[in-house]
Amino acid sequence: MTKTVTLTGKLQFRVDEQLELAVKAIAVRRDEDVADVCRRILREGVAKESLEDGKDEVAKIVRQTLRDVLKPFEERIAKLNAKAAISSGTAMWMNMQVLDEAGYDAQEVYTKARKKAVAQLQERESEAL
Repeated sequence: MTKTVTLTGKLQFRVDEQLELAVKAIAVRRDEDVADVCRRILREGVAKESLEDGKDEVAKIVRQTLRDVLKPFEERIAKLNAKAAISSGTAMWMNMQVLDEAGYDAQEVYTKARKKAVAQLQERESEAL
């Protein structure tokens, strides 16, 4: 069934000759009135524009929701990283103390170990295997 639309509004505007010829060609090709072609194109354009406006609003809502959802995880990861750093520092200083008490040059051992650790972190994963 075809939906009947009552047309009450009236718009008047001028277009350049090229646009006029293009609209008339579409009307002939589709066997429609020029007015119907113009109305359809306007409707599609308005719908597209409304959709674009809606996309912006949806994107804002999605971004805010993601921020809200991810915030607790970010905070938890930050806390875990802080704990890991404290544990790592504690272990390092305990090892330095033990090495020093055992008569080794703890600073030299630390420097060599650090250089090896940095080199290992800079290796590509495929090289490390």
